[in-house]
Amino acid sequence: MRVLEIFASLQGEGVNLGKPAVFVRLAGCPIRCAYCDTKYSWDFAAGVEMTVEEVVAKVASLGVRGHVVVTGGEPLIWQRRGLEELACALRGLGAVEVETSGVYPPTPELNSCVDYYDVSPKLSNAGVKAPFSPFYARSPKAWFKFVVRDAADVEEALQFAEVWGIPKERVLLMPMAQSAEEHGEVLRRIWDAAVRLGLRVTPRLHIAAWGNERGR
Repeated sequence: MRVLEIFASLQGEGVNLGKPAVFVRLAGCPIRCAYCDTKYSWDFAAGVEMTVEEVVAKVASLGVRGHVVVTGGEPLIWQRRGLEELACALRGLGAVEVETSGVYPPTPELNSCVDYYDVSPKLSNAGVKAPFSPFYARSPKAWFKFVVRDAADVEEALQFAEVWGIPKERVLLMPMAQSAEEHGEVLRRIWDAAVRLGLRVTPRLHIAAWGNERGR
């Protein structure tokens, strides 16, 4: 599969917020959200071709054990092309978290080796019409990150969760931001709506600390 980058950092968002982790970013994404902060990952031909063994060796060499995040792009486009083998091999280094749009359901082989799905369903603010797989709404491994910029987006996120039967305690609201200043502004805009609707807000640590710097 084609790998864009492998780096050690803190998980900046989602249910595992703040955990030290190694990130494996795979190339390619057909979703292409308007607010995407990793547009360099869209190109299916980007990065370098790596074997599962090469990826695992690089992850192990970074010395951060206990948590590995497979991200993109949209990593599930690599199903049946090595993603299942990669996830299962990485399990030997720690819990495996997969960040996904929720468009593609996992194969049974992949699902057996994933501990967490960080699912980012697409609201209207994404500027794209993306389907959503009901697999995730039923999965105890799935947590849902909604990128929001204002109170109207918060309302839409709650409506989405209600339509799909997603428990409110698995809904995480995240600021749509590309800089620390914008991150703070959006947090303030969504704060009261989240309180009123009983929804959890999480920061995006890497944006708050580094802005949109690559490899963070």
